[in-house]
Amino acid sequence: MSVGELAEVAFQTVAAAVVGWAAGDVVARRLLPAGTGLPERALAALVGLVAFSVACWVAHVVTGGAVFGAPGIVAVAGALLVATAWRRALPRGAPWRAVAAAAAVLAALYAGPFVAGGSSLRGGDTPWHMGRTNQLLGGELVPGGPAARFDRNAYPWGFHALLATVVRLAPGTSVEGALATTSLLIALGLPLGASCLARLAWRRAGWAAAACAALVGGFGWIEAGAPVFFTSPDDARHGADLMTASPNGVYALLPPALPRELGLALLAFATIAVARAAADPGRARALGAGACLGLVGLVSVPMLANGFAWAAAILIAVGRRRVAVALALACGAGAVFALWAAPVALDYLRFGGFVNVAPILGREWPLGTALGAWGLLAPLAAGGLVVCVAALDRGARVLPALAAAAAAMWAVAVARGAFDWELAGVPWLLHQGRMWPPAHLLAAALGGVAVTWAFVRVRVRSPLLAAAGVAALFGVASVSPMFASLALTETIAAGRGGFGYTGPDFERDGFVARAAAHLDPDDVVAVEGSGALDLLLFQFSGARVANFEDGRLPSNDARIRYADLARRWDHRMANGGFAADYAAVPESLAHAADEIVARGDFGGTAFVLVRR
Repeated sequence: MSVGELAEVAFQTVAAAVVGWAAGDVVARRLLPAGTGLPERALAALVGLVAFSVACWVAHVVTGGAVFGAPGIVAVAGALLVATAWRRALPRGAPWRAVAAAAAVLAALYAGPFVAGGSSLRGGDTPWHMGRTNQLLGGELVPGGPAARFDRNAYPWGFHALLATVVRLAPGTSVEGALATTSLLIALGLPLGASCLARLAWRRAGWAAAACAALVGGFGWIEAGAPVFFTSPDDARHGADLMTASPNGVYALLPPALPRELGLALLAFATIAVARAAADPGRARALGAGACLGLVGLVSVPMLANGFAWAAAILIAVGRRRVAVALALACGAGAVFALWAAPVALDYLRFGGFVNVAPILGREWPLGTALGAWGLLAPLAAGGLVVCVAALDRGARVLPALAAAAAAMWAVAVARGAFDWELAGVPWLLHQGRMWPPAHLLAAALGGVAVTWAFVRVRVRSPLLAAAGVAALFGVASVSPMFASLALTETIAAGRGGFGYTGPDFERDGFVARAAAHLDPDDVVAVEGSGALDLLLFQFSGARVANFEDGRLPSNDARIRYADLARRWDHRMANGGFAADYAAVPESLAHAADEIVARGDFGGTAFVLVRR
C-alpha cells in the first residue's frame, strides 16, 4: 500500500475507534455490570460502532438518502456522540504495554499481507459488497445490486452500512480503505470475542483464549514445509488447513473482510450480554441483549441462527425466569432485525419467493478433517470443556452449554448437506461453513481455560517451567498462521487467487477509476469488449449494468434473489436487454459522434466511457 493509502486506513481506524468507544460505552453501561473489564469494553466498542452505523442508516432512510449521500453528516453526528457520551476515562490499571504488544502482533500477522502486498481486496463476494456500499454512498436508501431495474434488496445491509459509516467518519476516504480498516477491526475483535467468552467461566483465562483464537493454527505447515496458503478449498493439499474458508477460524482473520467474521465478533458480545441477562434478569437488560442479537442478524443471518441456539442453551443452563427473559430477548432481536427482514419478507411474498443464486456451495469437510485443521486447539478445547464441567458453578456452565448448542448446529448442517435441503432458496443458511466459525471461537475460549488451568498449577511448582511451556505451546502453534501470512503477502503482491487489485488497471489514472467517477447508482452502463469490466464498474460506483454475464450460471447472471424478478431479468436479456445511459467500449469501437466522458487503459486496451 502507498503512504497515502496507509494514511487513509489510519484515519479511518482512529475515527472508527473513537466513535465506537463512545457508542460502546453507552452499550456496556446498560448491558454489562459495573466494573466490567477492558476486553468487554473493547468488544463493546465494535458493537457500538455497528449500532451507530445502523442508526445512521435509519436516519439515511428518513432523510431520503442524505446521511450517507452527503459528506459531513455522519462525521458531525460522530463528533456529537463523542462529545456527549465519552463520560468515563479509560480503565485504570489496564496492562497497556501488553495490550499494545498483542495488537502489534495481530496487526503484523493479519494486516501485514495487505499492507505489504498492496491491497485487501479480493474477487468473490467483495465486489458485491463494495458495489452495494457505493450505492448507499450514492444516496440509495437500501442497496440492491448490479441488475438494472429488477433488482431489490435481499441481502442484510449491516455490513454495507458499517463500511459507509467508516467512509463518512473520515471524509475524503474510500470504500477500499474501509474494507482494509474493517479487516483490522475483525482481526482485533475476534480474539477479543474469545477472551470475553472465556472470562464468563474464568476471568483469568482471557489472555490465553485470545492467543488461542489468533495464534493456534493447524498442522498443514508440517507437510508443506514452507510458507503456503490456498485461496480456494479446491486447491488445498493439506486437508482443511492452510486455506481460506478453513474450519480453523485463524485463517478467517486474514483479508478480505467479510460479513460472517464481523457477525461472529458481534455474536461474542451478544452472548455475554445474554449470559448477563439470564443470570440477573431484568427487562431492559434482556431487551438490550436481544437488540445485540438483532445487530448480528443485520450483518449475518447464519450468525444470528447460531446466536439463537446459543441464547437458548444459556437460558436452559443458567437462566432464571427463562420464559420472561426469552420473550424479552425475542422482542429486542425482532425489533432490530425487522429493519431489514420485514421489507424482505414482504418482497418475498410479492415476488414469488427466493431462488438459489449461489453458483456453488463451499466444501463441507468430514468431522475428522475439520477438527484436524484446528491442530493443537482440538485437545486444548477438550481439556477446557473438562475443566468447566468439573467446576460445576453457574459461570463455568455457560461454555459447556454453548458447546452443546454448537454441536447441535453442526449436526443440523450435516443433515442439510445429507438431504440437500434448499431451505426456500437459501441452502447456505445452514451450511457447515457457517457453523465452524462459532465453534472455533468457542473452542478458543475453552482452550484458553485449559491453558490457564495448566499454567496456574504448574506455576505453583515452577514459574519458569510454566512460562516456558506456554511460550513453547504458542510458538509451535503459531507457525502455521505465520506461514499463511507470509504466503498471502506474496499472493496479493503477485495478483493471484483473486487478489488482482494491485495492478495498473486499478491505479487512479486507470479507466476503472476514471469511469467510476462519472457514474452513480441510478445510472445504467453497458460494457463491450471485456467480460470483467461490468462488475468492476458496479463495484467502484454502484451503477447498474445492462448486460451482466456470469459464466457459472445458466440464467439470472445478476443473481437477483426474487424468483419473479429473476424471470423478468432473463426475459429482458433474451429480448435485447436494457437501454443504457453510458457505454464502456474499446476506443477503437467508439463513433466520432459519441460524447466521451472518460478515457483510460484497462487490460492493455484503451477504453472510453461514452454517454448514450
